[in-house]
Amino acid sequence: MTTDYTSAELMTVLLARELCNGELAVTGASSLVPVAACLLAQQTHAPDLTLILPSGVVNPRPGRLYRSASDGRWVPGAEAIGSGYDLFEMSENGRLDVMFYGGIQIDRHGNINLTATGLEHGPKPAFRGPGLANTSFAVVSGRIILFSSTHTPRTFVDQVEYLTAAGHLQGGTSRADAGITTAGPVLCITPLVTFDFDEEHSMRVRSVHSDVSDEQVIAQTGFELPTRPPWPRTPPPSTAELHALRHLVDTTGELRAQSRIPVRGSSAATTSPR
Repeated sequence: MTTDYTSAELMTVLLARELCNGELAVTGASSLVPVAACLLAQQTHAPDLTLILPSGVVNPRPGRLYRSASDGRWVPGAEAIGSGYDLFEMSENGRLDVMFYGGIQIDRHGNINLTATGLEHGPKPAFRGPGLANTSFAVVSGRIILFSSTHTPRTFVDQVEYLTAAGHLQGGTSRADAGITTAGPVLCITPLVTFDFDEEHSMRVRSVHSDVSDEQVIAQTGFELPTRPPWPRTPPPSTAELHALRHLVDTTGELRAQSRIPVRGSSAATTSPR
């Protein structure tokens, strides 16, 4: 094992481990880490994973990473080129196994706000987010994996101010009660921690990353966690995983540029830009 990796590289490896061979995965437009995770999974344990970018590019082979998943430079060498219509049709036919979501807010039940914050002051929000092109992905994809490059009480909140994409709604059976038959969010990976969900569909700590304290997780999370420390530690990237990531996927070091310092000290996990 090596300790010389950035928080973005760690998150990429952890997301890749969650992907299975033969699945069909879709990312959003601003999804450098999930795209890298899918490409890494294809190079390691899931060669038959299918990745579709929001532009319709299927299984890109660019030889490097680009920060936007809608960048035209993903096209050369791709397996196929579809359209947004094709992708939306696939989603409505229940063919999407995995969808990745980030958010300007993510709440304890995995609901996502990508629309606006500061709505309590009137119709004009204090901050406006990018929104979503297709909110139905959240209810028709087989499962959702959440991620966030920041972990602060402003991002991880008790309840989102605006429901852009449905997670587990109010928790418990509320997602199923609303007629949604898919699994919803199953995991959330941040620079501090890996969350999963308990039987009431509330976020709980599955593991804490290297050199991050339990106290830091509590302080940086804006809702009460259902379990108490000590929590398990996250298995770090292996030498083989990092070698595949750096030499086969991220050959120009985009993920290393995303994190200004290695994730070896407690401050590393809080300095990554959004």
